[in-house]
Amino acid sequence: MEGAPFEGSAGNDVTRASGRIDTALVTGAGGGLGLETAVALAESGFRVAAGLRDISRADALLARAQEAGVADRILPLQMDVTDEGQIRSAVQEAESVLGGIGLLVNNAGFAAGGYTEALPPDIWRRQFDVNLFGAVETVRAVLPGMRRRGSGLIVQVGSISGRIGLPGFAAYNASKFALAGWSEALRHELRPLGIDVVLVEFGAYRTGIWAKGFAGLPEDTPADYRPQFRRMLDLARRSAERAPNARLAAGLIVRLARGRPRRFRYPAGAGIRLALAAHALLPWPLYERLIQAMLRG
Repeated sequence: MEGAPFEGSAGNDVTRASGRIDTALVTGAGGGLGLETAVALAESGFRVAAGLRDISRADALLARAQEAGVADRILPLQMDVTDEGQIRSAVQEAESVLGGIGLLVNNAGFAAGGYTEALPPDIWRRQFDVNLFGAVETVRAVLPGMRRRGSGLIVQVGSISGRIGLPGFAAYNASKFALAGWSEALRHELRPLGIDVVLVEFGAYRTGIWAKGFAGLPEDTPADYRPQFRRMLDLARRSAERAPNARLAAGLIVRLARGRPRRFRYPAGAGIRLALAAHALLPWPLYERLIQAMLRG
């Protein structure tokens, strides 16, 4: 699908006369939260470079943007975050067309379900390549421009899985815990330069991530783990079915982009505050019994 011609740079500046950030790069914009965030930012006045692992999926993005009346504010770019060359090329094109990148939304990610013993090394590596190292390389690519301007905002899309570990989520948990720790250090590194870093920690939203990563038992799952993991699969599916639309999560990112001051962590989503409170406040033996009871059903 062809959208309206991209309107490009207005004065080759990343801010408007009001001083607000005006340009954005969103990774993982081929569907789910990334797609909705790109459209929501465009609706709020941003010119958006939308990175897609598969540029052929731009039709879905542009159709949604056309529906919202903002197709002329979105620039789809080929950008697989596991390919450093594609990252650098996409950032260079975004900076050239937009006049700079004022906001980075590091959204690209996936979830690999399975117990530790059953997940082969290549799955662990890919989990970190996408969820951590891809985000690191994207930040490294946009920072020179942000430093030159002395301003910028980096929104790291984290998860409650970066605060709470659950069986069957081990690889995903590890990648999101790592993202959270790096993001905290990065915030301290960049604040003296006028660049903000925030971590949004989403609970369940309808994004498709669980349907893909938790489609079934990994083939090599030992029989000892199967009953518990099937229970976790069932819980993940039911949680996804009841979850709010990803547009609500995208709305939070837009509010962060438009508002100051900013905290570092922004937990959001159905039941996430209760889950974090239980994890932080309950005695560990009691909390552990609750998890085991959940697994027994």
